[in-house]
Amino acid sequence: MNDELLKAAYKFKETIENDERVTALKKAEKEMENSEEVMRLAYAFSCAQDDYNDTLRHFSMDSKEAQDKQHKLYETKLALDSHPLVKEYNKKYKKVRLMYEKIQKEIFTPFNSHNCNEKR
Repeated sequence: MNDELLKAAYKFKETIENDERVTALKKAEKEMENSEEVMRLAYAFSCAQDDYNDTLRHFSMDSKEAQDKQHKLYETKLALDSHPLVKEYNKKYKKVRLMYEKIQKEIFTPFNSHNCNEKR
């Protein structure tokens, strides 16, 4: 029984990995990772995050300095998220996430119920 269950689990994993939504996501991820423009935008966003966090170590969140850095962070995040490759990746990621949520709900949710008052 355990061998059969293990084989079925590996077959299920393989089926998921070969699903067109997952393969499309992997392709979009490679395209995004190989884009110098996306890398530049991601680096700018990372630097803006660091800059904002450093500012919060010295100023309050309501300070002019922090608000300026937060606005810069917003702008760099918007620029990154607006890039066509990133938008396409996020669209494909959403489809895969929804698939995983459905798997979670349909297969594993019945095993998540606990009854603490139940005697063993």
